[in-house]
Amino acid sequence: MELRDVFEATPGLQIVWVMSDAQMNERTRIFIDELGLAQRILFLSDPKSQLIRDLGILKENPETMERGVPHPTTLLLDENGVIDFVDVRENFHFWLDPEALEEVLAQVD
Repeated sequence: MELRDVFEATPGLQIVWVMSDAQMNERTRIFIDELGLAQRILFLSDPKSQLIRDLGILKENPETMERGVPHPTTLLLDENGVIDFVDVRENFHFWLDPEALEEVLAQVD
């Protein structure tokens, strides 16, 4: 199962991707444009990683190129902004299982 299939099966779902200033660059913009992601996902920049710091997901002891970058994090909020689900990954090589997110989304409907 692909994560995009879970998203497409959830009407009214809005995806917001927040990146640190360090992650927003020309290469990132090209990637977003080439895959047509901007039509499905709202991309926001977190100036000086303030939201990332407030959420406590800033990488400790980062490599130079990772300064200000968060741990990969998935938050599911309801229409009132209440957090229904949180997943924080310290290793970006391991992605969230789509089935886990599918279960949570089914409860929100």
